[in-house]
Amino acid sequence: MRIYGINVWAIIGAALSIYGLGVLIYGLIVDPALWMASARISQAEMDAVGLSRMPFSPILPLVTAIGMAIVFHWAKVSGLANGIKWGAMIASLSALPALWYGWVYGVGPLSGPMIDSVHLFLGHCLAGAIIGRWN
Repeated sequence: MRIYGINVWAIIGAALSIYGLGVLIYGLIVDPALWMASARISQAEMDAVGLSRMPFSPILPLVTAIGMAIVFHWAKVSGLANGIKWGAMIASLSALPALWYGWVYGVGPLSGPMIDSVHLFLGHCLAGAIIGRWN
């Protein structure tokens, strides 16, 4: 199914892959206590605020996938390898610099943005592979 020439199933698949990668990284690979310490979040803060924001979490990968699909459509990006390259480029030139602003102007340790950077970079590459392949 396409809307304005953009494959909706590719967007859904890409968004689910970004979200699934986040579940894998933050739920299984990285100890939640390590991530909370590096983000300077206490367990009490997480209990009070963190989970209340979880219903919004699917929106972020969906918006990322929609944006990438639009850019891929405009640039006529197709194919698995090109999708990965473009995903890496978008992550490196947009998502990661935006994330790193928080570290540059904040006071937290380096480990928090590093974990988040891995998630963003790999997520963009994975989404790029899916969108590029399905274009």
